[in-house]
Amino acid sequence: MMGGPAPEPCGYYPGMDHDRDKAMTRSEEELAVETVWRPAERVRVRRRVVEEEVMVTVTVRREELEIEREPASRFDPPRRDAGEPAEVLVMVLHEERPVVGVEVVPTEVVRVRRAVVRGGERTVTDTVRREQIEVEGV
Repeated sequence: MMGGPAPEPCGYYPGMDHDRDKAMTRSEEELAVETVWRPAERVRVRRRVVEEEVMVTVTVRREELEIEREPASRFDPPRRDAGEPAEVLVMVLHEERPVVGVEVVPTEVVRVRRAVVRGGERTVTDTVRREQIEVEGV
């Protein structure tokens, strides 16, 4: 064995640190974009009453007096009260008249829902920084 320091490996020069390399980390900023829910508008849903005039045609009926005459037969007994004041026959005739009433009936169920839809794309711009490594004296 020879005494003295070990020979330098190829590619190294005297005084070089053989145990570890020197390193420097370069960093840069990146634009991080997120979305946040925020109130956009307030919407009120109300029910209101609208009046309109409606015309409906209804068929009505009525009673009429029908008189039916038959010739008398010779064989019918004669009336004994002939010549006296005639008796009066009173009949009440009826008719239909429209009776108007208003009734509330359900006609429609309206549901209101919120849905999330794509509102298009938005472009955001900001300034970011990055590090540069400069080597001097090489």
